[in-house]
Order: sequence, then structure tokens, then C-alpha cells
Amino acid sequence: MNSPKIEKLLERYYQGETSLAEERALREFFRQDKLPPHLAELKAQFIILDEDEGLELPESFDEELFSMIREKEKSSRLSRRRVVIYISSVAATVLILVTLFIRFNPFLDRSYGNSPEAEEAFEQASRILFFVSDKFNQGADPLRKVASFDQGIEDMKSIKKFDEGIKKTMPASRFSQITNLISNPAQ
Repeated sequence: MNSPKIEKLLERYYQGETSLAEERALREFFRQDKLPPHLAELKAQFIILDEDEGLELPESFDEELFSMIREKEKSSRLSRRRVVIYISSVAATVLILVTLFIRFNPFLDRSYGNSPEAEEAFEQASRILFFVSDKFNQGADPLRKVASFDQGIEDMKSIKKFDEGIKKTMPASRFSQITNLISNPAQ
């Protein structure tokens, strides 16, 4: 077969319009030792097709493929289920917060009484909260040292930037070394 005929056949082959007989003719053409230079690179492709022609799929292939598809569908259903659970939990949280806000709305003018019991309860709650706040502040004092350590780490970032700048100048340094070698080869 001549080269223009093969090229037309190759064009039809890549478009998927060839018959089995034409594909066989292409394979036989590419088995030749002497091929035109522009077609020689396609020889490997057709040799691989020849090697794969005798291969058959195992009988369990269909079952394995379908089981993989079923597992993929299950995982996508599970991910959908997780999304639904997440959205419903967010909705439930919002509903609870709205209910609490409506029930204990601080903007409504409800007088809970200015009775002595209410004032005494307020005083006790204030003392307890002050006590808890004081203990929390005492526990947080050692953490100030950690904050100063964090500030030191922040200061180290400027040194890191300086180091990056030095690394960027390394090619220029290498260039100057090469120029020195070229201009003074005796050194």
C-alpha cells in the first residue's frame, strides 16, 4: 500500500470509521521494516495493538466492575446522607437558638421584680462571677510568657525574609564566581 492511501486510512482510523479489514491492513503495513519517516513513529502504536489482540478479559471482569460501581454508588449515598445530617443539625441548632431568644428575649420589658430575693440573687451571682474571673486571671498569668515567646517568633519572621533574600542573591554570587574563573583562569 502506498503512503497517501495509508494516510487517508489513518485519518479514517482516528475518526473511528474503519472496518476490521482496514485495521488489519494498517497493522500489516506497520509491521514492515521500511516505513516512510513521517509514519515510522506510529509503528510502536500498532505493534502494541497486535500484542493486545489475543488478550481476553477474565470471566470475573464484569462482576468486579459492577461491584466497584456499586461501592462507588454506596459511598456517594453515604456522603449525601452526611450532608443531610449536617444540614439538619445546623437547622436544629438555629431553631433552638431562636426558641431560646424568643423565650428569654432581653429586649422585652419584663419586670422580674425588684424584690429583695432578686437583688440578693443578683449580688450572689455577681460575687461568684467575680471569684471565677479572678481565678481565671490568676491561671492566665503564666500564659503571658507564652505571648512574649510568640512575639519572639514573629520577630524571627523578618530574619527568615532576610534569609530568603540572601538565597535569591545566590545565583548572582554564582555568576560572579564563574566570571572570575573566566577572566582569571590561573586562580
